[in-house]
This record gives sequence, structure tokens and C-alpha cells, in this order.
Amino acid sequence: MARSISHAKEIQEKSRHHAVRQIGPNWYKVKSGETNRIYDVVLGVNGGTCTCDWGQQRPPENRRSACSHVLAAFNYRAAKKGRQISAWSNEEAARRQHRPMLKIGDGLIITSRIH
Repeated sequence: MARSISHAKEIQEKSRHHAVRQIGPNWYKVKSGETNRIYDVVLGVNGGTCTCDWGQQRPPENRRSACSHVLAAFNYRAAKKGRQISAWSNEEAARRQHRPMLKIGDGLIITSRIH
């Protein structure tokens, strides 16, 4: 069942309460700020995958998830480069930022800016 995220800023805010630990070059352990559960997140060039319930409901041919855990890992990676991400559910709004853009799945787009 395909889902689309319409409240990008809520997902972004939720992601900021997760704890992230990098395990490998693209592999992260993300501890939920709400449940304290730990999820595996793997980031790729076109998004990321997550072992949370939302992530596991992605279609087998495209497991990309835009859950808050994936967003937290992207923000962690960006912070290591002195950048910060913002999430958008509207491509036009994301383009208006005039910043690097990445569609990570579920209708969510992230932009990146120097922090």
C-alpha cells in the first residue's frame, strides 16, 4: 500500500527527537524519541530504508521510506558536513528554497543548506 506524507514539517520535527548512531558508511541505528525502540536505517543515493513498521510496509521493488527515522539519519549525515536539512511535501515549495534537493520517497523531498 503506497503512502504519501502530507505533513513534512511534522515528520521533520519528530525526526529531531531521535538519537542517531552511525554504524557504517551508510548504516545508522536510530533510537525513537517516543518509544525508545532502535531501528536500522540504510541511506542510499535515492533515499533510505528503515526497519520500522512504516518502512517495512514499502513495496518490495522499492523499499525507500521517508519515515522520521530515515529523516533523522539524513540530518545526522548532513550535520557532519556542516549542513541542515528541511523536509517538504510539495515540490514547488522545495524548489523555491534554491538549495540541493532529494526526493527520498513517500512524496517527501529534502533540501539542504549550510548550517
